Amino acid sequence: MFKDKKPLSDVAIELDIKTDGVLNFHEDYLRFERMDGLVKIYNDLRNDFSIFFHLYRRIKKEGLSKEDIIELVENQQDLKFLEIRVEIYNEHIKRQQSQKFQLENGINGLQAYK
Repeated sequence: MFKDKKPLSDVAIELDIKTDGVLNFHEDYLRFERMDGLVKIYNDLRNDFSIFFHLYRRIKKEGLSKEDIIELVENQQDLKFLEIRVEIYNEHIKRQQSQKFQLENGINGLQAYK
């Protein structure tokens, strides 16, 4: 009945039990639902569970909020993009330095003919 989202009052009437009983059953149901979610997460992570557990402990130790974690992930993506840009700029600088060296050699060669 809880799974079908029936109102708690309907459950009490249909099962003919008191409010406290329905609330206890509902609390147990919610606990099972959460546990089911954890089992699904565990099955998804099976081989990577130690990494997940390490991250969880680190998040708790650092006192990170959900927003902090989202920001970290977004910043990591930005950092990867910036690393690629730095590599491109470094390659460009190397080409420019090589071209400069060639031009300087050309100038020195021309000055030697004077």
